[in-house]
Amino acid sequence: MHQKLLNLNLSGLEVLIAEDDSISASILERSLFQCGARAEIAASGKEALQKFSKRHFPIVITDINMPGMTGFELAGRIKALAQNTQIIATTVNDDTDSLITALELGFSDYFIKPFSLKKLLLAVRRCTDVIRVSKQLEVEREQFKSVLECLGDGVSIKDLDFRILYQNRAMTEMYGNRIGSTCYSVFGQDEPCKDCPTILTLKEGKNHSSTRTYQLNGVTWHIESTASLLKDADGKVTGTIEIIRDISNRISNEQVIREMAYQDPLTGLANRRLFKDRLEQAIAKARRYGSKFALLYLDLDNFKDINDSLGHEAGDQVLIEVAERIRSCCKRDLDTISRQGGDEFCIIIDDCGDKDQLGAIAEHLLTQVARPFHVENTSVQVTVSIGIGIYPDNGAVMKELEIASDRAMYAAKKAGRNTYRFWRTDWGQAAQSERA
Repeated sequence: MHQKLLNLNLSGLEVLIAEDDSISASILERSLFQCGARAEIAASGKEALQKFSKRHFPIVITDINMPGMTGFELAGRIKALAQNTQIIATTVNDDTDSLITALELGFSDYFIKPFSLKKLLLAVRRCTDVIRVSKQLEVEREQFKSVLECLGDGVSIKDLDFRILYQNRAMTEMYGNRIGSTCYSVFGQDEPCKDCPTILTLKEGKNHSSTRTYQLNGVTWHIESTASLLKDADGKVTGTIEIIRDISNRISNEQVIREMAYQDPLTGLANRRLFKDRLEQAIAKARRYGSKFALLYLDLDNFKDINDSLGHEAGDQVLIEVAERIRSCCKRDLDTISRQGGDEFCIIIDDCGDKDQLGAIAEHLLTQVARPFHVENTSVQVTVSIGIGIYPDNGAVMKELEIASDRAMYAAKKAGRNTYRFWRTDWGQAAQSERA
C-alpha cells in the first residue's frame, strides 16, 4: 500500500487538514508526506481558519463533524477568503442533507468514514489538476485582459440590460468610467437607438457593425462599432461585447483630402476638377428646368509683370486677394468660383437673369479687382478682362460654353483690357468684339 502511495506524485503540494481525531489526522498527514506533499494539521475549525487566514492553502481536507465550528461553516469561511480553494470533506454522516449542503458549498469531493485512503489521495491529485487548470485559466485571463488594456480601440462588455460590466483603458479615456451605466447613456440618450449594433446583435443573434455620429459635451464623435454575443459554457447568451473605434480624426482627414482634391491650395476656391463637376450639374439643372446660367471667364491683365518685378510670393499674395474680392462680388451660395490655374478664374452665375444684371456683376468685378493692392510695401494695380457666355444661347454643351466665354474674354483683351464682353453668336469664328 505504501509503495503504491509513493507512486502518486504530489510533490510540492501544501494541504491543510482540519480533523479533531488526532489518529485520523496523523495517518492522513503521513500518507500525504509519502506522496511528496506537506500537510499541516488543525484540531478544530477555528484553528484551521486561523491557519488558512495566514496562508491560503490550495487544498483543505476537513471533517464535517467537528465541535464548535463545523466543516460546513469552515468551508463557507474559506471560500469567502479564496474562492478557488479545493475542499474535500470527510464525515461519518451519509444523509442526503449533508451531501446537498456539501454540493452547495462547492466541495470538491465527499468521503464517508471509513474511506479508502488511496481514493482520498487520488481525489487530492484530481484537485491539484483542477488547481493547475484554474491557474492556467487565470494566467490566460490576465493575458487577455492585458491585451484588451493595450488596445487602442474601446472595448466594453454589457449585460442583457445594456449595462456596462467591463471597459478597457481606451474606453475609459474616451468616455470616462461608465461601469454600471447603460451604454446608450454614455451618449446622453434615454434609450438605445434602433440601429444600435448591440440591439441588432441581441435581436438577430449575429455580429453587427455600424458607423454613427453623436454630439457629446459639444463635441462631434464619429463612432465605428461592432457588437458580438457573449455566451456561457452552456451556450446561453449572457450579454454582448462591443468594440468601439473613434474615427473622428479619420473623418476629418478624409475631409481634408477631399478639400485638397477639389480646392485650389492657394486661394481655397474650387479647382478645375470641382468646377467641371459643378458646370456639368449647372447644365443638367438648366436643361431640366429650361432655365439659363452664365459662365464668366476672368483673366488678369499683365499679371506677369508683378511676378517679374516683385517675385512669385508677391504674385501669390495678389492672387489670394483677387480671390477674396471675387468672393465679395458673388455672395450667393448658388454661384461657383474657380481658379483655373495661373491668373485665370471662372464663375458660374446660376439663374443669371438678363444681360443687364450680368453686366452689373461684371462692372462690380472690374471695380473691385482694379483697387490697388499693397504687397511688399508697394502699391500695385491689377485689372481683369472678363468674357461671358450664356447657356444655352452660346452653347448647349460644356465645351461649346467654355469656348464661347473664353473667346469673349479674348475679345475683352483686344478691346483694351479692364473690360468685359458677352459672346455673340453672330461673331462666328472671327470673334469680333463690341460692347454688349
